[in-house]
Amino acid sequence: MKLNDFNAGIRNAIAFFTSSDLWVSTIYETSLPRSEQFNKISLTSDDYVEIYEAGLSLSHYNVLLRDFAYFQFSYAGETEFALAYYPNPRLSGSASAQAQFRELERERDNGELSADEFDELAACMPVRTFIPRIRFEYSERQYRQVRHPGAHFHIGMSGEDRWCSGRQMSPLSFAMLMTKFYYPDVWWPGSRFSQPKPEQDMEAAIAACLDERLIASIRGDGVSNFFGDSERLTFHFTALASQQVGAR
Repeated sequence: MKLNDFNAGIRNAIAFFTSSDLWVSTIYETSLPRSEQFNKISLTSDDYVEIYEAGLSLSHYNVLLRDFAYFQFSYAGETEFALAYYPNPRLSGSASAQAQFRELERERDNGELSADEFDELAACMPVRTFIPRIRFEYSERQYRQVRHPGAHFHIGMSGEDRWCSGRQMSPLSFAMLMTKFYYPDVWWPGSRFSQPKPEQDMEAAIAACLDERLIASIRGDGVSNFFGDSERLTFHFTALASQQVGAR
């Protein structure tokens, strides 16, 4: 993936979040610059909360969502890039925790709590980590057939789990996929499959459907160029299987 396409994918992801009312702020509209401080923590700590809070305090992310989850989109070359979703370990995936947090915000804004009281109460909300950290990596340099897939997902904190993918993934596709899985209140109202069956195949429903937009984005991302026959024959993530002949 060329740098211009990668950066366009970041801007498209930000536009998607803005239009879906998930967006809170943007720090970088292009590939995330390297942070020695964040990298040191993320490579040496096995405490997800410490890593998440380091990224948040350093503003080391591209975009921040309403639950204070954030995304990192990093590019090192056409065959070397990474996409990461860092959910908030206190809020993401929990409607009750988010409601409690919004109530604290309301009390702060109404003067019932001071800023210090708000910060203390927010920090005391329990860590429950309903949603794992998700990373997608694409790397020719690290590719070793079967042992280290060229395109793969990390789910959680192990670091040794590499869920092989038969396709590349752009920042936009990754952002939409995380929204579909972890923000269903945003996703499903925009999907034609949430409508009554007779309406799902109507032209207007298809044109506006988020699932159709996701399919188009994934198709545009193309297949992984580092995906061997042995990997193809075992379990792997894929999509649009009929498109997996050759490479883009």
